[in-house]
Amino acid sequence: MNRSEFYYCEVPENVNVLTCGVDVQDNRLEYEIVGWGPDEECYGIKYGVIFGNPAEDFVWNELDDILDKEYSYSNGEKIKILCACIDSGHMTDTVYAFVKTREFRRIFAIKGVAGEREIVSKPSRNNKGRIALFSVGVDSGKDTIFSRLQIEKVGAKYCHFPLDEGTGYDETYFKGLTSEKKVNVIKKGVKKSEYKLISGRRNEPLDLRNYNLAALKIANPNLNKKYTVDATKPVKVVKKRKILSKGI
Repeated sequence: MNRSEFYYCEVPENVNVLTCGVDVQDNRLEYEIVGWGPDEECYGIKYGVIFGNPAEDFVWNELDDILDKEYSYSNGEKIKILCACIDSGHMTDTVYAFVKTREFRRIFAIKGVAGEREIVSKPSRNNKGRIALFSVGVDSGKDTIFSRLQIEKVGAKYCHFPLDEGTGYDETYFKGLTSEKKVNVIKKGVKKSEYKLISGRRNEPLDLRNYNLAALKIANPNLNKKYTVDATKPVKVVKKRKILSKGI
């Protein structure tokens, strides 16, 4: 894609927040980490694959390390992922078990819902895992993504992609990001629009960008503030000792 550029660092200076989306397949997990700046200007940070059967713990342990990692700016400052969304449409019980003990880290299960829905709905715990399950309006998310990919001026809502080695943004990625198109269909006599997969392409990159958008909406951060490791550390309040009367 002609908007690809070298960052020459892991995280560009304009990034204030990191999110992550995770897709579960039979033999792997795919994930994307996205950085966000003011006005939702976004930066692809890393697209990766964890190969292995998701029924095995080592796959999820590797994902846990990725979600807990500190990522670096060029000046040495560190930032961690603020919120992550994992699709629970496949291997649902396994996903529920993973997120159940990690919700305090803003790692959540999501479920895609087609049709004209808001990008993220309020979570429900009415599920067998009793976890916070967010419904994601995937069509609304795709509308947003495709409209933003048309923006050519750097700034608000513009999408950056890295050319740096090892980031995962190759030709296959971009074919996946643009793997669907909106078509008009007639169902039960009613004309509707829906997304269709282009033959011969895989749509995981598009799905993962959608999950990142959902993670941003769930976290709802102040995008004018840097959520670096130092900035988000809890501050220990030291109580002052009472001064006892020394008497006369």
